[in-house]
Amino acid sequence: MQKTFLLLNNVQTQVITQSQSVEESFQDDKKNVVIVIPGNPGVPQFYEDFIKSLSNRLPSGIPIWVVGHAGHVEPPKDLKINMPSDKEWQKYYGLSAQVEHKIQFIKNYIPNDAKIYLVGHSIGSWFILNLLKDDDVSKKVEKCYLLFPTIENMADTPNGQFLTRIVFNIASLLIFLTWIFTLFPHFLKTFLIRVFGIFYGIPAKSINAVNLLLQPRVLERVFRLADEEMKEVKELDHNIIDEHARKLWLYYGAKDQWTPISYYKNMKAKHDNVEAYLCRFNFPHSFVLNHGENVGEMIGDFINQNISNSKKL
Repeated sequence: MQKTFLLLNNVQTQVITQSQSVEESFQDDKKNVVIVIPGNPGVPQFYEDFIKSLSNRLPSGIPIWVVGHAGHVEPPKDLKINMPSDKEWQKYYGLSAQVEHKIQFIKNYIPNDAKIYLVGHSIGSWFILNLLKDDDVSKKVEKCYLLFPTIENMADTPNGQFLTRIVFNIASLLIFLTWIFTLFPHFLKTFLIRVFGIFYGIPAKSINAVNLLLQPRVLERVFRLADEEMKEVKELDHNIIDEHARKLWLYYGAKDQWTPISYYKNMKAKHDNVEAYLCRFNFPHSFVLNHGENVGEMIGDFINQNISNSKKL
């Protein structure tokens, strides 16, 4: 597993790779690649266990790449000169900019004859639906796996209401506290995250990812993107779902406060030709914290089956 920074839409962006780095050439004639689009926060390191487990279920050598969101991981100091100002939010860090950001990655690093398997988590699923609107991207996409997909009416959900009514009102305080947190020595920050994690279900393996998140500029972008999600992710895009029904596979949580069961039922009722499933294992929305391996195995098996079927054609 490798971590690198790539310049995408003029933003230094963290990408984590498994099996093959982004810079390596594809050796196999039948080129397959898995691209993971995170939720919010878009810190790739939260997905390490997930892609390790995913990789173990796939044919050897298939690259798996997690593309972080623009601005959600601060690059090394020598690269910060390339980070655009937050004043240019809509151009570099907003919802539409994040979609363009992923389009550039695919167009710059994926061969035209490759088959892409997209895996989206939470708002990453909404990004994927919008990626499909680009014809050059869509023709490369073989299948989309949308996990706990926040693709409609986010502000109306229990978590959406909690975010807008409570969290956003204290966001400035939380950002200020993270500024104080950055002044602590590394061992103290690690200790505090570990203690906090015991009470809030954050495992020790996620300490580094949490530490990347707890940067004032990063957390501010995370909150601002979430605010935009509440305002912009409204009605389900039925047209894009109908157009690409064959490529879509959706997985809803049975007790997900971001994607209520009513959203799953709505999808089944209005798009009966789309593969949509309700989780039987009670995986939480933030599965990457404690269930990344389990979900990785599940999705890996589905992708592996899809690859096997495509070889028979």
